[in-house]
Amino acid sequence: MSKKKSKKQKKNNIIPFKSKVRKITLRERLHNVYYSQVNLDTTCQGLCDCCKVAMPQLNYCEFVQLLKEVWSNESKEGKIELICKSIEYFFRNEFEKWGKETLVKPCMLLTVDGECKYYECRPLSCRMYGLWPEDEYNGRVDKFEKAYEGLLTRDELPLNVQCPNVKRVDDSVELTSKLIDFLYDELSYIDSTIGNFSDTQIEQKENYRTFHDWLLFTFLGEDWLSRLTSFMLAAKRESIEDLIIQIKKQIEEKFSIAMPTFEDLKLVEEVDDNPSPAKN
Repeated sequence: MSKKKSKKQKKNNIIPFKSKVRKITLRERLHNVYYSQVNLDTTCQGLCDCCKVAMPQLNYCEFVQLLKEVWSNESKEGKIELICKSIEYFFRNEFEKWGKETLVKPCMLLTVDGECKYYECRPLSCRMYGLWPEDEYNGRVDKFEKAYEGLLTRDELPLNVQCPNVKRVDDSVELTSKLIDFLYDELSYIDSTIGNFSDTQIEQKENYRTFHDWLLFTFLGEDWLSRLTSFMLAAKRESIEDLIIQIKKQIEEKFSIAMPTFEDLKLVEEVDDNPSPAKN
């Protein structure tokens, strides 16, 4: 192409268009997921009865945002305590070895009075408790009841019913199973753009874990967790308890010297303001 023709194209504005994708904070992107389709605000009284039983699973993107808040507000000692508690929770994974301790793991992000420290950044699973369609929630409990048949009765299962005190402030949009799936698909889409997750991993929900497992994933790595899992499945409880003590001691020694900042972890803070291809 001649220079003369190239100049003419510029003059006539026929240069190939390059779209600019606006960047927004991860917190903004998550807020859009939580509120763009439906209002999930509730009459929750903050009793945290559910939180005193278990930490919910959350998507990777939600963990990253929550970790940023936690690492900005907790002391070094508080951060070390969270990592050490995560080790305990990680190993308490088999009912035959730990009994109900495998099912009762109170949220590590509560105040001494039992209130949520990071309520504004709570994940979708926290926002959904008390709002699930009853048939779907009961179906989930049915699966747990079957899994622990002969070990626990339905009434003994933690959170076997939803909190009756949680009601939606605005229920003008019906919260159907289809809409709930859409919200989780939106979060998985964000995961696929900021994390190293393949389509297969997302299909298998490897981007959806508890806060304590994500914390160990971040600071110890997947390979180390895999080795610990192999030991956990093969070892007796006494050996596991000894290992927990050893690992916690190493963690306390290592991070007392130098605790990584959130910036050191090099986790994403901004995302593309692009709608996902998911359809409601």
